[in-house]
Amino acid sequence: MPTLEPVDHDPFASGGSAPQLVPGEAGAPSRLIMDMGGGPKLEPVDHDPFATDYKATAKDVVKSAGTGVVRGTLGIGGLVGDLTDLGAKGIKKATDFISEQVGAEPYQPSGKSVLENIPTSGSLTKNLESVTGELYKPQTTAGHYAETIGEFLPATIAGPGGVARKVGMQAVIPGAASEAAGQATQGTALEPYARAAAGIGAGLGGALVSRPGNTAQALRSQLGDISPAIVDDARSLMQTAQAKGIKLTWTEALSQAAGRPVGSDTMRILESAPASRTRMQEFYADRPQQVDQAALNEFSQVAPGTRTPSQIGPQIRDTANESVGDVRKAINNAAEPYYQAAEGVLLTPAEMTHVKSIPGWTEARDAVRKSPQLNSYVSHLPDNSVGFLNEVKKYFDQQGKNASSKFNQGANQQVAAIHSKAAEAVKQIAELKSPDYAVALGIQQQARQQYLEPLLQGPLGRLAKKDVTTQRAIDTLFPTSPLPNSHNEIGDAVSRLAAKNPGAATQLVRAHMESVFNEATKNLQGGPNQFGGAKFANKLVGNIQQRANLQAAVEALPNGKHLWQGVDNFLEAAEATGTRQAKGSLTAFNAQELKAMSGSGLVGEAVKTGLSPGKWWSVVNDKWSQWKLGSNLDELARIFTDPKSAPVLKRIAGMPKGSREAQYLVSRLILQGENAAVQPREARGQ
Repeated sequence: MPTLEPVDHDPFASGGSAPQLVPGEAGAPSRLIMDMGGGPKLEPVDHDPFATDYKATAKDVVKSAGTGVVRGTLGIGGLVGDLTDLGAKGIKKATDFISEQVGAEPYQPSGKSVLENIPTSGSLTKNLESVTGELYKPQTTAGHYAETIGEFLPATIAGPGGVARKVGMQAVIPGAASEAAGQATQGTALEPYARAAAGIGAGLGGALVSRPGNTAQALRSQLGDISPAIVDDARSLMQTAQAKGIKLTWTEALSQAAGRPVGSDTMRILESAPASRTRMQEFYADRPQQVDQAALNEFSQVAPGTRTPSQIGPQIRDTANESVGDVRKAINNAAEPYYQAAEGVLLTPAEMTHVKSIPGWTEARDAVRKSPQLNSYVSHLPDNSVGFLNEVKKYFDQQGKNASSKFNQGANQQVAAIHSKAAEAVKQIAELKSPDYAVALGIQQQARQQYLEPLLQGPLGRLAKKDVTTQRAIDTLFPTSPLPNSHNEIGDAVSRLAAKNPGAATQLVRAHMESVFNEATKNLQGGPNQFGGAKFANKLVGNIQQRANLQAAVEALPNGKHLWQGVDNFLEAAEATGTRQAKGSLTAFNAQELKAMSGSGLVGEAVKTGLSPGKWWSVVNDKWSQWKLGSNLDELARIFTDPKSAPVLKRIAGMPKGSREAQYLVSRLILQGENAAVQPREARGQ
């Protein structure tokens, strides 16, 4: 602890006097006056030197901030002139240097330069001060800080993001840092550079905190109202497709699962933007080969390949005829007991008189008896038996068909009508004589109407025709414009074919799918078809009836339920590849890359803007936005192509939607980012 040393003199001696309190004027506090004799004399003051006049300082801060805002605004308005003036001065110094080196006279321009007509921040300031008077100058340290911060405001107030946040992070922080550095180096040659470096560094730090959103917010905006359940469905689709050898992006899988586009616009940009283009090109490079191999694997599950595809049609024709014959045989077998019961019933001579009076009876009787084939059925029966009458009736029926056939050059409708009447007359006489015969005819008539005729008019009947080829068989079962509800007939036809000849049936279904695939996926002029799988799915099952018909045909094959599950999964994966948008021309991106390569970089841009703090930050913010945009694009590309991103997407899908920051980032991502622009700047402005 210090001690008080004794003194050997009176501090108030030698003409001095004791301190005196002098009353203040007009109620002011008393003032202390001390006379030290030959020493210094302390003059009275009207305030406490250790007190702070907060009101005056606050007033100075407000006025200085206003001056800063005005100067910052004028700096933006005079930016072109400032840059032009800076360039002109640089050219002047360069020419003077060269003139000095070669011993020539310095260049003296004659007349007034057109550059002098371009307003600068200095000329704008003079014009303003000529009207309003000299701008207010800061009187305190706080005022100097306020003025510098104010200069940053005009350059940072525009653009996306919350105003308060941007003012704090992009104006207050860099402005305060710039002024602090300026005061630390005040009066030295380093001052302007220190101000610039501090403002840029602090502004960049503010951007790190205040940038408008992030990748997660962009994803949330792109997902829209996608629920975690849809994310699960999309993940299942991606896993199924991967098992078949097809890699899907999340946007493709989500769009397929949701039934509407999800993130397709962003994916198109990711395919084109320089920051993410390489990742996307690598992902999609093998897509055509993946689809080709997956399709061949699926077709092989339905049926093995054949070296004689042209024989499929004739095999199907023969199988169809055999199947139709089985139906006829089943109908005849049902009526046969009643025919047998009726065939031995004999007509009386009077009844035969009516039979013999039927026109053509004698000719028909003789034709049956003289035909070994026809007579073999009734050789054991007399002419007056119901069984023989039935055979004559069938002869009349056939003659009537022949007489009316369009393939008969001697077709005659009158003759056909006579034969039909004769057959009807014989039938009526036989029915009256034998009720069993009437029952047999009824069974046949009903069964033919219910079973045989629909079969003959449907696909199986058309397949049974003589001129059926493989392509005609395909067109019969799988028309491009199928009738509504035709899947029932298709399923029945294939089921009957598969029961008789499973090899031919499966080969026909495979031939149909494979021929459509080959046509849809053929190479384009520019190389392999990236969208061939989607085109195949569209042509094969483009409408609901086509899908139902194919499903009915596949499920009618042996192990058909299992086969259809595989085909359906493959088709869904192929359809998902079609949700991807064409990326369009890369011309705009090439131009931007050339511009980026020819640019002078961040430091060069900062130098070109001069020393206005407001201008520094506009450049720094733009460069930062470009870098961050590229980072976001690459991150989005990684997430969209990684099957393991499901937990991230599910978490993001649960985030509140409608966030302003998310909207800002997506807007920046799609419309405003220089690296992701696909339209001219004028169009984006509109």
